Amino acid sequence: MGLFFRPLPEWLPGSSSSSLQITTSGECRLFDVEIIRILFLFFFVVFEIAFLSFAVFVLASGFISQAKGAPYVPLPKKSIKNILKFAEIENGGDFYDLGSGDGRVLIEAVKNFRVKRAVGYEISPWPYWKSRFLIRYQNLKEKIDIFKEDFQNSDLREADSVFLYLYPEAVKKLIPKFKEELAFGSRIISASFPIDESGKLDLKLIKTGKIDRFNLFLYEKI
Repeated sequence: MGLFFRPLPEWLPGSSSSSLQITTSGECRLFDVEIIRILFLFFFVVFEIAFLSFAVFVLASGFISQAKGAPYVPLPKKSIKNILKFAEIENGGDFYDLGSGDGRVLIEAVKNFRVKRAVGYEISPWPYWKSRFLIRYQNLKEKIDIFKEDFQNSDLREADSVFLYLYPEAVKKLIPKFKEELAFGSRIISASFPIDESGKLDLKLIKTGKIDRFNLFLYEKI
């Protein structure tokens, strides 16, 4: 009669299937940890690339604005309302902002000063897309038009009021456009700097003032 060995139960530590199960379970845990590490590194790299791309995008926008004589330096929101009161734009006309930044002046003009239409020109990518978002978010896209163009290419023939927050060098380049396109009776509001050659434009200085830290100059085409 030969010896007969029954196989060990699977639940015993010495059984081969149990050892295989433990080994397989351990390998799975190691595999899961490795997958998590890889995913973490992947998303970290993606985030880093996105962050750096955004930083480059914003910096490039700043250089573009600076080169055009209209650096992206937004007016404080608390000052905008008083500046527009000074500008006397409550006439239901067309209001233009050359170098409109993130659109905050246009938004204020439409929401609180009864302008018929507001038009902005902004060539710098970051403030342009920011303004598009803010205008859409506030459901004002029917009353505000933003053009991603150099304000030197703006069309001012329908403008009743033009707002400027620009360096004098940029304003000087606009003088031929003001002379050719602005209608009689239209107004220009310049923040911080006067228009040095206003006499050549047949512009009458109506009044000056100061709101917060901004010197203001209101002109009318005569």
